[in-house]
Amino acid sequence: MKKRIYRGLILLLSIFAAGSMIAVVYVMKTSSRMDRLIVLHQVEILREDLIILIQQVQSSIYRNRMRSSSDADLLVAHVQEMDRAMNTCTGCHEQHSPELKQGLQGMRDMAEDYKEAISRLFTASANPRRIEALERRVLQLGQDLISMSQGMAFTANVRLQQKTQETMAVVREVKVILIVTLVTGFLLAIITAYGLARSLDRPLQRLLEATRKIARGDLHTQVNISGDEGEEFKELGDAFNAMTKNLTLSQRQLVQSAKLAAIGELATNIAYEVNNPLTGVLGYAGLLLRSDDVPPEKKEHLRTIERETLRAREILKNLLDFARRKPPRLVSADICAVIQDALALVRGQAKLCNVELATFCTDELPPVSVDIDEMKQVFVNLMNNAFFAMPNGGSLTVRSRRDRNSAGASVLVVEFEDTGIGIPEPHLDKIFDPFFTTRVDGEGTGLGLSISYMIVSNHGGRIEVESTVGKGSVFRVILAAEGQ
Repeated sequence: MKKRIYRGLILLLSIFAAGSMIAVVYVMKTSSRMDRLIVLHQVEILREDLIILIQQVQSSIYRNRMRSSSDADLLVAHVQEMDRAMNTCTGCHEQHSPELKQGLQGMRDMAEDYKEAISRLFTASANPRRIEALERRVLQLGQDLISMSQGMAFTANVRLQQKTQETMAVVREVKVILIVTLVTGFLLAIITAYGLARSLDRPLQRLLEATRKIARGDLHTQVNISGDEGEEFKELGDAFNAMTKNLTLSQRQLVQSAKLAAIGELATNIAYEVNNPLTGVLGYAGLLLRSDDVPPEKKEHLRTIERETLRAREILKNLLDFARRKPPRLVSADICAVIQDALALVRGQAKLCNVELATFCTDELPPVSVDIDEMKQVFVNLMNNAFFAMPNGGSLTVRSRRDRNSAGASVLVVEFEDTGIGIPEPHLDKIFDPFFTTRVDGEGTGLGLSISYMIVSNHGGRIEVESTVGKGSVFRVILAAEGQ
């Protein structure tokens, strides 16, 4: 999810950055054009001043005919002002087109001829005809210079209008780019926000619905959140699923504990009530077996009665042991050593059942607080059940390792993995119930797994089971490690 947010922000920033760069380029371009327009406007002002100065010189020559020295001084001043204006105007046009510069050069040459004619007029002799011819020459040059200036002014004005229109077009382009950038960024921001909201909403809705199901008592609820919807939501979904799994296990343990407690109380009462009649039956059966008055065919029936009565007494003894279970005597132990002791007790049975044993114990495991005899009983029960699940032989692998539970605490895990017939899914929730068994009548009491479950629970641990029909089962005994 963070990556999506970052990508959205980067995309938005990229659009705004690109739009800003384009706008800056156009603004710089517009600024350069505006500078040229300002120069052109200044040139036009200078050109108007130049025309006015030339007209003033013309007027001075036409009106006064330089009748006095003061008139000559005024004319000289006008000519000097005209010359300065001409130089300024020409200098401003140096950066413009060759055609315009060529026209300015022609105008400048004409101005030089104009000044030279005025100078000749100043230095002319008193010959009236010569003076009159020089005046006509000066006036004609002045008029031509004015005409040329006006023609260039017209051309420059047309160019100025074109430049102004081009500049305004660039300004409009900048406005359009800025508007498009802002609108695009705004729309993209809305789309990105909507997409992020949808991405957030879908997994949150699934989590909310799953939470509601749990509130209604459905502890088997799981949520499926893929990594495409965000690693954070995937982690949250995994944590949620782990929580529901732990809740299911806790509920199962509570139900199982309640069952065991109720059955234990019932078993105590039944054992006391039934034991006395069984003792009587065994006594009379024994007397009849030792009597010579009983025919041999009848004694066979009596032996069956005696055998089944003894079996019933064994069941009652297991019930009493089940009901009178005392708190475990905990000692610090090496779980691998306990496993090896349990294996030593079942190796003979494994050979008889054609089962190959394999053990993998992780080195340097922390110690665990257990009642060694009781935990050995659990391991033996689990391995004997595995042997029963492999009537045609197979393999049993026992592993021990260190792990972490959902709360992060260190635990020891002992796994018993067989290659047997497996346990049907409907039986998985029942296998730890007292008297539940899949064996044929007479081959089991259905108390082995129940007693094992109770022992592990009294140690503060739990038993988990996974099974696939036709492939085998895995029983896990999970115990808290010492000092963790």
